[in-house]
Amino acid sequence: MKKFTFHILLLTSLFFNHGALAGAQLQQTIESWLGGYPAILKEETVLNKDILNKFYIERNFEAAWLDSKGLTKQGRELLGAIASINEEGLLPADYHGARVLAILTASISPQDTATYDLLLSDAFLTLASHLISGKVDPKDLNAEWEANRRHSDLQLLLENALKQGDISAALDGLRTKQTRYFRLKKALATMRLLPNTAWKQKLAESPAIKPSASDNRIPVIAKRLQVWGDLSLQQPSNETAQTYSAVLVESIKAFQGRHGLDADGVIGRETIKALNISPRERAKQIVVNMERWRWLAENLGDKYLLVNIAAFELKIIDNNQTVFVKPVVVGRNYRKTPVFSNKIRYIVLNPTWTVPYKLAVEDKLSEIQKDPAYLNRLGIRVFKGDSPVPIDPFSISWNEINKRNFPFRLVQSPGPQNALGQVKFMFPNPHDVYLHDTPSRELFKKAERAFSSGCIRVSDPLELAEFLLRSQGWDKTRIAAVIENGETETVTLKTPVPIHIEYWTTWVDREGVNHFRNDIYDRDQPLWQALSKPLNHVEH
Repeated sequence: MKKFTFHILLLTSLFFNHGALAGAQLQQTIESWLGGYPAILKEETVLNKDILNKFYIERNFEAAWLDSKGLTKQGRELLGAIASINEEGLLPADYHGARVLAILTASISPQDTATYDLLLSDAFLTLASHLISGKVDPKDLNAEWEANRRHSDLQLLLENALKQGDISAALDGLRTKQTRYFRLKKALATMRLLPNTAWKQKLAESPAIKPSASDNRIPVIAKRLQVWGDLSLQQPSNETAQTYSAVLVESIKAFQGRHGLDADGVIGRETIKALNISPRERAKQIVVNMERWRWLAENLGDKYLLVNIAAFELKIIDNNQTVFVKPVVVGRNYRKTPVFSNKIRYIVLNPTWTVPYKLAVEDKLSEIQKDPAYLNRLGIRVFKGDSPVPIDPFSISWNEINKRNFPFRLVQSPGPQNALGQVKFMFPNPHDVYLHDTPSRELFKKAERAFSSGCIRVSDPLELAEFLLRSQGWDKTRIAAVIENGETETVTLKTPVPIHIEYWTTWVDREGVNHFRNDIYDRDQPLWQALSKPLNHVEH
């Protein structure tokens, strides 16, 4: 009995000594950080020093993830999350991956207990932050990107996760709940399993290949379509067949449809460009678009408009169902449509158009200087400053006007030539961007539609207006009567409707089909580089 009691006392003493030593080491480390020393542990930069200081002081320097026996259950769950975080398109290295995973095989001294405990707490805080609002701040990459990022009290999240004891559930609860994010996550796992051998060489982009033609690129194209699933693996495969067969034509049309191309079955330059992109490159594209989902607010609204700039598409989502899909025209590369969220508050029928100042001095002025009659032809009136009285454009010496001394407002009257068409949808914002009609209907027939100066042109604006105003007693007949009258009329929405203008170059639809679009604003590669750069690198 005495011997048994002795062993109990010895174990208690060892546990106490281990805990006390680890606590003392934690205190010493925290106090050194408070004294201005760099927060570096085992050549890893600690990213959340200030939160950790407060967290450990408030828990009296008690270790959170390790005890005398090593890793706790919560510690093992956190390591499991770090080991599998690549499935989210994130880097284990950003969460001290290699360092903390070594705990699984190494013996831990009291001094190391303090170090690894701090690294694990820092890993949780960084991982939680990335799951909530993304790793990259979009403002660091794109000035015209306003993210509606989620935020939370990270210390409180850490404390609650440890208190509740289920780290996996705590982290799962931080991910976006959008099903479109999880579809991309599943697509990423699939994409990483696809072979890249068929993409060892780029296919020549010309000449175009038409149905029934013979071309030595056909065998490689067929192989790539099989990898993508657009051509069935059960189709007889002839490695040397060079005829563009009817079966292959249908597969190409499916491929073209998924990539936003004209599904005409002709293998032209744009189709070859898409065929030249390998699964490895498409996996990167999925990763950057998953990050963009992490930048969004959790709740987009019960009913909202969603514009995907890269897809040239407008949707209305009502109770998680897509009820309205229309093509749109977006800004040119040098006048990009910005990314942001807002609410449509009113609709203007037969709108006037006040030419934005930048557009007036950079585009319109040169046209006017060539021919002042240009203004009359387009029904544009000239006002000086805030005066309500128009000026005769022929009374102005336009050749003496430049960007620095332009004192005029240019206002286009309602009518068939009005740049905004018959209706505009207003959600006042600092970018001066809105949805509107257009007299240039032919542009909607093009596959890629980046032609505007930043605003978004809608293909069927009157149908959209009817949809938004239906609950207020408006129908097609009433809207048509106002349009026919020619007078400007503003209708305020009793319930403003959220609008989210976003930029996705890939998504997975409800049927599980993976769609891709060209990166028209060259935004994917800078984001991929930012995501690929480890956060914890220490310069020597």
